[in-house]
Amino acid sequence: MKSVLSFVKDIPVLFRTYISPQILSDIYQLIVVKGKRITKSFPVEVHVTEHCNLNCGGCNHFSCLAEEEYLEPQQFEKDIKRLRELTKDLFNIKILGGEPLLHPRVTDFFDIARKYFPYTPIQITTNGLLLTKQPEDFWINCRKNKITISISQYPVKLDRKDIKKSSKKHKVKIVYTGSTAKNRMCKIPLDLSGSQDMKKSFQKCAISWGCCVTLRDGRIYTCCFAAHIKFFNKYFNQNLAITDNDYVDIYRVTNKDEIINFLEKPFPFCRYCKTSQTKFAQSWSISKKEITEWIDR
Repeated sequence: MKSVLSFVKDIPVLFRTYISPQILSDIYQLIVVKGKRITKSFPVEVHVTEHCNLNCGGCNHFSCLAEEEYLEPQQFEKDIKRLRELTKDLFNIKILGGEPLLHPRVTDFFDIARKYFPYTPIQITTNGLLLTKQPEDFWINCRKNKITISISQYPVKLDRKDIKKSSKKHKVKIVYTGSTAKNRMCKIPLDLSGSQDMKKSFQKCAISWGCCVTLRDGRIYTCCFAAHIKFFNKYFNQNLAITDNDYVDIYRVTNKDEIINFLEKPFPFCRYCKTSQTKFAQSWSISKKEITEWIDR
């Protein structure tokens, strides 16, 4: 009963943070992780690029601080193949960044993901700004591999008419998530001293229920903060430490239950997040690369 109350209590947070047509799917994903293995699966997202062409202030993936960097398809295939050895299915696979459409070989990742997970939902998450510039082969590949294009909405101009035309022509599913409202951002302030209570921080976290489980360099992280904190550390000369207990090495575990067990529990990096002071309805803007975008002023 306690576990049920745990994820039910988080639903209002979900509604306030992610307003989209996929809300029921997002709630179901919440149940996947906090509902104690109801589905025996977990979601995975992968950065194929680290940098971005939009550079939102306070980006939770720190993409506005990252230098130009691309994931090699060979590394992706190695890790995806290993995941396939551990589990026959995933809740979903999200290919993102940064901005994934900046990758010159982005469709290679579609082919690889579908090769090893023929029945798993696969989506590319993009800000949509480069969609109308994609070649015919991109749309053909999306259809072939049943890729859903998920467009994260921001207060920027998109040629929705042209996007709809291309998606309709090639029978590729398009979904819009988030909001175009100016106050569409959410901020979880970082505690540079790492003095937060790890367990309480995890329990109150709006993203601890599995929305951004990340596969990076053969490791599974519960959240994007821990997975990509190295960009914040490098840019601001900080040392928010990542330990061996902050991730699961997919080459050392023997089954998916070990991964699910890890995702259900707090981890040391949680001490750096002031989740009890999460701020919703924050104003969106282009990053000025100031540390106050991620910490309290």
